[in-house]
Amino acid sequence: MIRGQAVKYVSRDEYILERVQNRKVLHLGCVGFADLDTDERIRLARQSLHFSLTSVADCIGVDYSKDVVEYFRREGVFDNIVVGNAERLQELELQARFDVIVAGDIIEHLSNPGLMLDGIHSLCRPDTDVILSTPHSFGLPNFLRHVSGRFHEGAEHVMCFNAQNLRNLLLRHAFDVVELHTCYQANAKRSQLFAIGRTFFELMPFLGGTLLVVARPARSNLRSPREASA
Repeated sequence: MIRGQAVKYVSRDEYILERVQNRKVLHLGCVGFADLDTDERIRLARQSLHFSLTSVADCIGVDYSKDVVEYFRREGVFDNIVVGNAERLQELELQARFDVIVAGDIIEHLSNPGLMLDGIHSLCRPDTDVILSTPHSFGLPNFLRHVSGRFHEGAEHVMCFNAQNLRNLLLRHAFDVVELHTCYQANAKRSQLFAIGRTFFELMPFLGGTLLVVARPARSNLRSPREASA
């Protein structure tokens, strides 16, 4: 993963929330639930990462689902979400520099993920933490689903990542990876196999089903894409 650094298997939401306490946070792709009925939307929204981020940090969200964003605003669930495209962040009136930028399980949905990373740069300080999570193409859960014929890609997923090509993408767009782990998400705890699986993945974290990366703006943005990916 990263030479000289221990890879851990962690709770995605707990890990992120520990890093954002009382900090200024931008949360990309933050709502979801667009295909659910209204009561279920509200229930899940109040259990979501964005709801938790809003309670512990100075948080602004960005999401392209205009109808859902407006619905949550009308219902008094969220009033801190801007409608926008993560691949065109430069079009939004986000003047601030953020301490943490969270892009949880969004990069696999994007046609041009490099555009999102380029747009993030103008919103970063030199020490901004950019936290991304995405399904791990070489994780054991996906492998077992594949060999048993039960694997189904997410309906809006257009690419998949492993530790190496995600690091290469970040380097190409002038970000240095400072931590790389695997993680589980909050709803995993509902699975009957979770307790057994968690023990295994804590011993073998590089096989976890979801990648969790912390990156920061590269010390020098003068490298060409070819130099950065070498």
